[in-house]
Amino acid sequence: MGNRFLKLTIFISITFTLFSFWDHRLVGYLKDFVVFIHEIGHAVAALLTGGSVHTIELHGNESGETIAIPSSGTGSFIFVVSAGYLGSCLMGGFLLNRGFSGKMIRPTLISFGTILLLMTISYSKPGNLAQYTGIFWGLGFVLLGFFDLKINRFVLVFIGTSISLYSLYDLLDFTGNIAYTDAGIMATWITGANSTQVVPKSVTVLGYLIALLWSFFSLSIIFISIKKVFQSSVSEREISQVENSFQENGNTEVPFPGEVTPEVMEWFFSKGLDLNGKPLPTEFLEKEEL
Repeated sequence: MGNRFLKLTIFISITFTLFSFWDHRLVGYLKDFVVFIHEIGHAVAALLTGGSVHTIELHGNESGETIAIPSSGTGSFIFVVSAGYLGSCLMGGFLLNRGFSGKMIRPTLISFGTILLLMTISYSKPGNLAQYTGIFWGLGFVLLGFFDLKINRFVLVFIGTSISLYSLYDLLDFTGNIAYTDAGIMATWITGANSTQVVPKSVTVLGYLIALLWSFFSLSIIFISIKKVFQSSVSEREISQVENSFQENGNTEVPFPGEVTPEVMEWFFSKGLDLNGKPLPTEFLEKEEL
């Protein structure tokens, strides 16, 4: 997936396909999985803050529940509640990055699957949908990771896109019932409103603002993940062109054995040197001036 246009086409195609067939029965299994990732985000955040996790459940209607006790403190509660959507986007962005870059594909699949299995065994109830979902997808990723298949990269891109976009879709999907979302829970906690009574307007308004803020961060995470891959592919192509230029001019030495960043390469070229510290060919300098 070295071509930027191809990467963008794949990402847009997956996005369009997901939104087009979102209500199809078969996509329900994917929905359960991404909701499970969302709930794992809450659980991991609770553990990171020194809290405890009692159970993770899925209800089969694009909703789930994580019963956790974060450590005392305002920051811990905000972190745990926000970790569902933002944690999902971070994980989705990471998988997208690995899939598009083609780096550490098999270790990523095995590690991701292992984490799913550990969280499932530790915190899901026997017989609950969360248990079946975690074991099925976790084992699937681990098994894929043991084989060097070309489809593995596409799997990471597809799953990463699904997880990332679902966070945004879910925020929009529950806008008519904002009080029962994570954003509504945080808004209720901030305003001190009684959740058993009629939802006050302040909770609704604040809930929408929180949802918009999370959406902004989610989009930023997706953008940064994809942008880094595109930038790295451009740098690799430029380095390849320079190496080819050296070979065409009879220079068979391997340039600069370390990692070549765009800044390092630019510094060498500004001095009229190749990556071995030798003067660049005259033809190459003339091309650069043009």
